Amino acid sequence: MNKNITKAFIAGIVFIVLLLGLSLNLILLPAGMTNEELSANGLYVYDEPRSINEFSLIDHNGNSVDSALLLDKWTLIFFGYTYCPDICPLTMATLNQFSGLLEANGAYGEYAEDTQVLMVSVDPQRDSIEKLRDYVGFFNDGYLGLTGEYIEIFKFASQLNIAFAYTPGEDDEYLVSHSGIIALINPNGLFHGFFKVPHNPGLMATNYAVVRSSWK
Repeated sequence: MNKNITKAFIAGIVFIVLLLGLSLNLILLPAGMTNEELSANGLYVYDEPRSINEFSLIDHNGNSVDSALLLDKWTLIFFGYTYCPDICPLTMATLNQFSGLLEANGAYGEYAEDTQVLMVSVDPQRDSIEKLRDYVGFFNDGYLGLTGEYIEIFKFASQLNIAFAYTPGEDDEYLVSHSGIIALINPNGLFHGFFKVPHNPGLMATNYAVVRSSWK
């Protein structure tokens, strides 16, 4: 019991520190930053956002989705899989912290309302809809998991500069090596940029707020 209380207390302190750091960064950073400055801070933004070809996938509720999913809101997309031993749980936890920071910061709370986070499975053979739903929901029940045919996932990933490959193993114990970057899609459904590795939730939230504040 005492150990659980201690862990909860430490987690609370860490979150408060992250929130204070984010607030300080938002105060100190200029309202507008150049793409070079954003890149140095962890977010690469294209001078001209890139178009994304039509795709056809299935969300973790069993609904068919296409490029219309990316319209009228900002979208963060991470490609991973539920059997991933390290990068995926760490990245999903970081994304959850990022979302928490947006929601907790009064000045930028509005950005949380029209921001969606997607995890696209790069392991459709093992990641069933149910497994993907449980996995994504464990980190944040507001996030959405996507899967589908391998070729559709591959084509979608390629457009966002995401590479992945399978490492052979015994039976179904193979691993999938994949990029850890998080793609950023603007409300026009265009590939706006990407968050570089390693991810820091505070810096991600700060960079995101800067991009949002300058969006026209």
